[in-house]
Amino acid sequence: MRAALSSPLRERRPIYTYYNTKFNPNKANGKDLKDLQNADAELLLAWRRAWYAQGFRPVVLTPGDAMKNPNYEIVQRLNLAPKVENEVFGWLAWGHMGTGMLADFHCFPMARYDDPMLSYLRRGSMPELITRFENVKNALYSAEKSRIADAVEAAVKKLEDKTPSFVDLIAPELFKVEQPHALAFYKSAAITSHYASVHEKMGQNPAAGQLALVQLINSHLHNTFQNSFPAGLAVLKPFPQHTTALVEPALRLAKALIQCPESPIPESCPPNLPDCRSCHSAKQPMRISQPSTYKNTTFLFTIGTLPHPYTLVSLQKKSDVITTPQIRRETERDAWLSEVTKEDLGPELGASYRGVIFKQVVAGEDAVGTSLWMTVESLPAEAGQTLPSELLDEFEWQFGFKIPRGGKIDPATENDQHTAKSAQDRTPSEQGVGIEYELIQKARDTIKDKDTNRINIKDVVEAWNLADTEVWRFVKAYRARSVVERQKWEEEEKPFAGSRT
Repeated sequence: MRAALSSPLRERRPIYTYYNTKFNPNKANGKDLKDLQNADAELLLAWRRAWYAQGFRPVVLTPGDAMKNPNYEIVQRLNLAPKVENEVFGWLAWGHMGTGMLADFHCFPMARYDDPMLSYLRRGSMPELITRFENVKNALYSAEKSRIADAVEAAVKKLEDKTPSFVDLIAPELFKVEQPHALAFYKSAAITSHYASVHEKMGQNPAAGQLALVQLINSHLHNTFQNSFPAGLAVLKPFPQHTTALVEPALRLAKALIQCPESPIPESCPPNLPDCRSCHSAKQPMRISQPSTYKNTTFLFTIGTLPHPYTLVSLQKKSDVITTPQIRRETERDAWLSEVTKEDLGPELGASYRGVIFKQVVAGEDAVGTSLWMTVESLPAEAGQTLPSELLDEFEWQFGFKIPRGGKIDPATENDQHTAKSAQDRTPSEQGVGIEYELIQKARDTIKDKDTNRINIKDVVEAWNLADTEVWRFVKAYRARSVVERQKWEEEEKPFAGSRT
């Protein structure tokens, strides 16, 4: 089973957008231009985060990429309108990069991860055609490299100084037209007709208006996540009499996710989802449940925290002094995995096979958009400690939107008063779980410390709980590899607009 730890992460299909800092349709200059470019960087960051969360590899292209296209010299000799030149250079840059997608950075994925259209785009488009989408011209294209090159070369030959649109020069029969159900395109016409206050602010101060648009889009992404899971959020809590402290960080994350995001137009909906259920207009927030077992349903988003078997035994025994006879005589083997999978898999299945299925729950394509898994030992272990900013930063790349930070949820607004009271308002001493926090910290130290006298007992616990140990290692490794993958990609993208420095 250990070989599963080295299985590769799923390949991310590239999605490109083109951005030229010198393209300045607002005719801004000086500080106004700098402010507008900074606002553009925020929009590009939001665009990258949203597409990354949907399983793609966002890349911001620049004029330097367009210059590497063999057709660049031909285009340079023409006197194109700035808007058309920007469009052409985007296609030239895409043609240089090759297979993947080309998107306007005002085009966002606004649907569940398992949406059929997004799944289709992740797999790749028909090699003989360029995929485009009905009624959202220039929002998104998908194609293979050879088809892009042929289309660009043919269109460039037709280019003239007064050409109003480059894409209109591409033969219609080269396109496969799809419906854009999962795409929210925040083009100027949509902003004017649906988001009047943002449009007005853009007219008064383009940079401030752009930042308002970024906040609006973020709120729509967050709201779409909330609408995607009508059964709410499940914070997995097996052995509830021993694991209140263990799940507190996950519960804090859940509390943040059910908050209504800040928005310049709180009750608005995305362009592609005009009949959405706005968080701000809802009578109750998303429900938070704390089941002891994993529920295999797409209507529920699960947040799971896996304890190392030594941590779990310490909590169950309420002591960090554990002996080998205790483990063998008083504890069940692979108790955590058996407990969390018993509803879905029943009581008879062996632990090893449970582990194989559980790994698919964590990392399988069908489940990746419906759950978040982490190890207890990687989270804060002090009572009342908030989630670290760097951890929330990382989670945002999985969810695709900024997670609300700070503030306190008013229990009066909760639909589950008991959950709100027990998790948010009571102190550890009131719940009698202060010892749990101490045990988690001691267990963390024991697991990390190779020289401790208890290293042998840790080995005994792991040997007694092979499947529990394996899935804990799997989740730890999977999260670590996901973080490394994103950080490597971020490093590659650092020189470009919208990268987080």
